[in-house]
Amino acid sequence: MIRYPITATELEAAIEQEKQGWLAKAKKKTSAFRRAKQFNEPDSQYSWGEIKDVFIRLQHNKCAFCDRLLSGPPYGRIEHDLEHFRPKKAVKAWNGNNTYGYRFALGDAAERGYYLLAYNIFNYATSCKTCNTKFKANYFPIAGTRRLTTDDFTLLKQEQPYLVYPLGNLDDDPETLITYRGILPIPKYRNGHKYRRARITIDLFELDSREDLRRLRAEVIQKLWLAFRTLQQRRSKADAPFARRIIDCACSPQTSQVACSRAFYDLCQNDANTARLFAQEADEYLCTN
Repeated sequence: MIRYPITATELEAAIEQEKQGWLAKAKKKTSAFRRAKQFNEPDSQYSWGEIKDVFIRLQHNKCAFCDRLLSGPPYGRIEHDLEHFRPKKAVKAWNGNNTYGYRFALGDAAERGYYLLAYNIFNYATSCKTCNTKFKANYFPIAGTRRLTTDDFTLLKQEQPYLVYPLGNLDDDPETLITYRGILPIPKYRNGHKYRRARITIDLFELDSREDLRRLRAEVIQKLWLAFRTLQQRRSKADAPFARRIIDCACSPQTSQVACSRAFYDLCQNDANTARLFAQEADEYLCTN
């Protein structure tokens, strides 16, 4: 996961350009939900799909959670789900304690959900169908007490959410919480709430065990190591500009698995011997899987 920087003003402008009048209608719908004290809109009237392309472009055609590159608009829209970060309807209790043996609270289930956030633009992110349908679903684990009747993000932060929201600056930068050891994502912190946020984000989306993600990271590590070694070898001056471009591309936000790329390239520069071992492991993984 990485952060996608954008201000509220910039996001509102992009949405208005995409679908003029959408924000005004969203505000009106939210007022109706506030009066009803629930999300009660018929499926046929859902309109967040009208602005899906804004988020696809903002996220460079990538899933917000697993960072896989998907097809872009207009033909790739079917690959992307516009995810409600906090569920708009019922919230299901995540069974991470049973699956992973956590010994701390993950938040209770809630029948109504975050009904005031159904049309809040900072409750959206696009994700692949695997992350959204199979893993995220209607889960939203928290350490605190649910704040279901507010759309004030200062109050919502008091829930102490475990999952990380990657758009704008409302939440921690995911790369300050999660780093990589070779192809495997790991928490940057060893304990505390930030450790738990990283651990639960990794576990809920199975970011460390999905074979397609491991392969993507192994490929990028293999490529980065060869480019790094090319730059280190003075006799390869003719190839140096090409190697530099490979590194810059792998570490750009437009590229899949960029957080892994950045972590590995940083390791190359600070501990080349360990980086070599991870590169060898990545190469063996690609050849045997």
